[in-house]
Amino acid sequence: MNSRKYSHWRQRRRAAWIEANRPSNHPDPEAERLIEFAVVWAPFGGAAEEDILVNFGMTTRRFIERLWQVIPESNCVQDEIRRLASAYPHHRRHRRPGG
Repeated sequence: MNSRKYSHWRQRRRAAWIEANRPSNHPDPEAERLIEFAVVWAPFGGAAEEDILVNFGMTTRRFIERLWQVIPESNCVQDEIRRLASAYPHHRRHRRPGG
């Protein structure tokens, strides 16, 4: 193996090790994937409807509902939650008075 191939192999191996050993945001792999996706797109104002549909097979509204269902059980820090709230506003359903 020449030095260039070896260097490339070491970089890939190190990246794989880092990925395997990084702390997760959620114990559920599907919820983890959802949070990671939301975090990646948060600086851009959130993911596009098409990207959400392709990656998760759900509408933007359902994606946001699901995101806010899994956040309370996650290991996300407050700053990260604030960024997610800015990109994916959570509108809780309020009951009407007397209803």
